[in-house]
Amino acid sequence: MSDKSSGDSDTHNEEAGISKKLRSAEMELKYADNGIALTPQPTADPKDPLNWSSTKKNAILLTVALGAYAADFGSGADIPCIVKQGIEWNMTPNEVNYSGNLNLIFLGIGGLFWIPVIYFWGRAPVLFWTTLSGTLFTLGCCVTTDFQTYYAMRALMGFTLTAPQTIGLAFIKDMFFFHEHARKIGIWAAVFLVGPYCGPLFGNFIVDGTGEWRPVFWLVFAFCCFVLVLIVLFIDETWYNRNIPMDKQPERGSTEWDRMMRLTGIWQIKHHSGYFLPVLSSCKRLTTVLFKPIMLPTMCYYMMSFMWAIGINITTSILLEAPQAAGGYGFNAKAIGYTYFTPLVGVAIGEAFGHFFNDFVANRYIRKHNGEFKPEVRLWINYISFFFMPPGLVLIGQTLHRHLHWSALVMGWGMYVFGVMAASVGVTAYTLDCYPNASGEVGGYINFARVAGGFIVGYFQMPWGMKVGYDVSFGTQAGIVTAAVILLIIIQRFGRIWREKGGQVEFEF
Repeated sequence: MSDKSSGDSDTHNEEAGISKKLRSAEMELKYADNGIALTPQPTADPKDPLNWSSTKKNAILLTVALGAYAADFGSGADIPCIVKQGIEWNMTPNEVNYSGNLNLIFLGIGGLFWIPVIYFWGRAPVLFWTTLSGTLFTLGCCVTTDFQTYYAMRALMGFTLTAPQTIGLAFIKDMFFFHEHARKIGIWAAVFLVGPYCGPLFGNFIVDGTGEWRPVFWLVFAFCCFVLVLIVLFIDETWYNRNIPMDKQPERGSTEWDRMMRLTGIWQIKHHSGYFLPVLSSCKRLTTVLFKPIMLPTMCYYMMSFMWAIGINITTSILLEAPQAAGGYGFNAKAIGYTYFTPLVGVAIGEAFGHFFNDFVANRYIRKHNGEFKPEVRLWINYISFFFMPPGLVLIGQTLHRHLHWSALVMGWGMYVFGVMAASVGVTAYTLDCYPNASGEVGGYINFARVAGGFIVGYFQMPWGMKVGYDVSFGTQAGIVTAAVILLIIIQRFGRIWREKGGQVEFEF
């Protein structure tokens, strides 16, 4: 009897000890103002980017977003210039546009190239040096007098300026907590996804007012210089190795000179061993992430949904400018510039909706499932975006084919862009939640899917529409977007199984 009492007492004491430890661990957890436990848990180190002030974090976020905007802004700015350039270089607009297609594909290639570098050298120096280089290549576009040099400068512009479009997710993951990701991704994406439309918008106004194409690129150069100034003023290294105890973290220093050392990459070189990944491991991560079960299906879905945005940009600009006798609308450059307010409004509404709806769905799921969360919840917003994208494409095609009033084209364009923006927030948040330790690779591959599809469409959109009719070509595009939803359903149904089978991406120091 006494043995039994003793055993019960030991069990009771053990359970009490475990309960005390759990309560102690719960008390040590740090919570957001809304009561959500912070993930990841910040350290006690004030140099930990998670502990930085909201002002510093948001200043860095805005700077990175504007850097990403500069890439697409410069990429789209040449659309109003191709006619003037063709006259100067005795080329057809279609031939001059090859430089735009080259710039586009190098946006994707460069985005993947810079990803390993942020792991073995750091986020800040990659952002600084790529922006500086891209600014100089933009200057080359401004002053060149021959197409061959312009062609090369456009490719190098895309290769360097694209870096913030892919490393932006790494900055967000480094500085912000899990419950903030969707909102911050929405802000970052909204800023740079208006770039392809702001470039033609301002470019058309400038071409209409000056009759020259070079002032458009002087504007792009000036904006790149502005972003470079912001980088020098606000950017700091956000990589913080959480595998190393706080007392063994390398000294960062708090002076502006110390920050300049981190911005230019000198501090990272001094503390590379053991703190940053080796070069080979950084490069291997690209292939490791690509062949995770989630990535290729998600990239295919996103490319099938987003790729037509580039085609619409090219087609509508040319057809709106073409004379009415040739089947166009006879718009001048200024009038075409005004039409680009349509996608800007679509992006703004899509970001606002994606921001609030994504957070609402995620928080609701967490409350209903006792704190458990699965990334596939992020994809519900993509079903809503589906109800806008195919109808928008069909409306554009019917408007162009039947030569309906231009307002119908504007409506269809706005519907499609709203859907694309909302879908972009969902896809980006989903892939980042699946592989939080591979934020750079995730951003690079999502960006590559976006621009690779646009690069392909840029070559056949106009000939395709002229051959079979724009009602058929855009109707086919709507069908492809609809087919992409089948892929989305499969991802949401089997995503959790695929993730568990594929495992996470781990650092190898």
